[in-house]
Amino acid sequence: MSRRGFTLLEILVATAILGIVLMTVYGVLARALYAKDHSEERADLYAAGREAVLKIADELEGALPPTAGRGIGFIGASGNDRVPTDAVQFAMVIRRNFGVSQNRGGRALVSYSLDPVKDGANLFALRRQEELLTEPAPTDPGSDPGADPSAAAADAGPTPPAAIAAHIVDQVAGLRFRYLDPASGQWVDSWDTTAEPPPNQPAIGLPGAVEVTLFLSDKSGGIHDFGTIVDLPLANLMPTPSRP
Repeated sequence: MSRRGFTLLEILVATAILGIVLMTVYGVLARALYAKDHSEERADLYAAGREAVLKIADELEGALPPTAGRGIGFIGASGNDRVPTDAVQFAMVIRRNFGVSQNRGGRALVSYSLDPVKDGANLFALRRQEELLTEPAPTDPGSDPGADPSAAAADAGPTPPAAIAAHIVDQVAGLRFRYLDPASGQWVDSWDTTAEPPPNQPAIGLPGAVEVTLFLSDKSGGIHDFGTIVDLPLANLMPTPSRP
């Protein structure tokens, strides 16, 4: 009895069919993995963008009126038009639970700006900086003439640093601020409460609202914008008087 095997043609046909099946399975898996990675990247990007914009808006909402005589106020500087690189600076109250490992809270000067990213073409990191303005409580020299000043300073807690800066998010393609002028009802690109007002005009106060727009870039180079408009509740208050 003769035993008949596969011919060369049958083997080639079977190999070709197996290759087509494997390529189809590989293509389906590759597309599924790409879609998974793309969706996770997009979710992380949107979460970072929303969180950064909401943090800026939350702190802008607590902006304090300008302080007369000290040059401390609300300053919104406009960047270039091709790539929006605006910056904003304002005073607010930082609230913290004071402890050994935490910095002291109080009135602070907060600013948001962009820092260029190394080896990143037209990409920036969103920088937040705060500088405490609250002066430490003075000690009473007459309360205890023999007290050691260094011990009193140690009991008062650590001296807060002059400025604390941190990057909130990277892959930033631009940052834009616009300000609502309460007098004219128009949106403007810059604001400065420390500037001298025109003759016979009142001092410049806080803007009525601020429009925040943050542009983030994904890995493929696509630009996604995140924005909001926040009202400034203290815009109609008079400037805080300076200390005598």
